This record gives sequence, C-alpha cells and structure tokens, in this order.
Amino acid sequence: MKLWSDFFDYTSPDLPGCPQSAQVIALRFAAIAFCEQSLAWSYDHPDVAVIATLPEYSFVPPSSDSVVHAITYAEFNGVEIGYEYSKENVYIYDWRNKTGTPDYVIMRSNMTNLKLIPIPDADGTLKMTVALKPSLDSAGIDDSIFNEYRDAIVHGALARLMLSPKKPYTDGQLAQYHKQQFQVLIGQAGIRTSRDGTREPLRTTIMRRR
Repeated sequence: MKLWSDFFDYTSPDLPGCPQSAQVIALRFAAIAFCEQSLAWSYDHPDVAVIATLPEYSFVPPSSDSVVHAITYAEFNGVEIGYEYSKENVYIYDWRNKTGTPDYVIMRSNMTNLKLIPIPDADGTLKMTVALKPSLDSAGIDDSIFNEYRDAIVHGALARLMLSPKKPYTDGQLAQYHKQQFQVLIGQAGIRTSRDGTREPLRTTIMRRR
C-alpha cells in the first residue's frame, strides 16, 4: 500500500504553505471520488459460502483501508446472476418473501452487506468481482492504483485545495484546470475498466426465469 504521504512530492510543490494534514484529506477524498466514478480498483472478492434461508452476508474487502463501492460481476453456483447498487431496481417482482435460486445480489444501504434475492432455498457459493474505494479513515491506497492513476488523484486533490479561500495556494483558475484534468482522467480510466471487462452495465432484468 502507498501512503498518502507518498503523493506529497507531486502535490506540495504546487501548494506552498499547505499543511500536510490538509493534503492527506484532499488526497483521500480525491481517491474516493476517482474510484467511485471510474470503478478502476477491481477486486476478486473471496467466495461467499451461502447457507439456505440466509440471504444477507458481509463484504470482505482486502483491508480496513478499503471498502466495497459496487458489485461488477456475480455468479451463484457457476451461473451468472444480476447485481445492483440497491434494491430499488429489483421491484419488478415481489422479492421480500420469495425463496428459490438467487437471481440478484444487491448492496445493502449500509454499503457493508450484500443481500441475495430471492432468499436462497439451498446452500451454494457466491462469486463476485467488486469495485473498491478507500475508506474514510484510510492511510493510503493500493500500489496498483497509485502506479496507474496517481496523476488523476493529484489533480483531484489540487483542485480541491486550490479552492480554499485566502491561502497562499488559492487559485480559482488553476483549480478549474485541475478539476477538468481530473474528470478527463476519470473518464479514460472508466473506458479502460470497461475494456478490461471489469465494468459492465447494471442489470435491470432477471437473468433466470422460472
């Protein structure tokens, strides 16, 4: 893992007098926004051992410095199933008390748990690929994200800090430039993620009908 301080060589020269604590906060929030919008931080989630009649399970991110942001692929017992950010998109049938082979896996509103729909009526195995993001108290970010997307995160942090009022580094014009570069690099990362097959459209229909 790369610490937020590993970014200082790229941020501090443009931020005269900026406390390192402020840079850490800006870098963390920039990294979170980058990962949320690009889904670039992909993770093969450990298999979930599903028990009949138990629909809800906790996500297991690789460390306390990361949290699951989205499910980008899922299969139950070797069959691909739908996945959603929230249950609002699965109101197309009455799932609340229905049991059977799961058609969907969704993220619960607490963002730490998942739920299978319908409620599984037999044991099985859930496999998932998920998109991660840094946690709100993270000390840093995965080496692969630092190596591939450091510049994007730096642009995002500079954009945020340069909007700080009455600071030696306050510069609205430069802040706008860094914001634009941040969004461009997020878009490029999102396209790359799609091409790598780790980002797919949200399912809005049930894939298995009985």
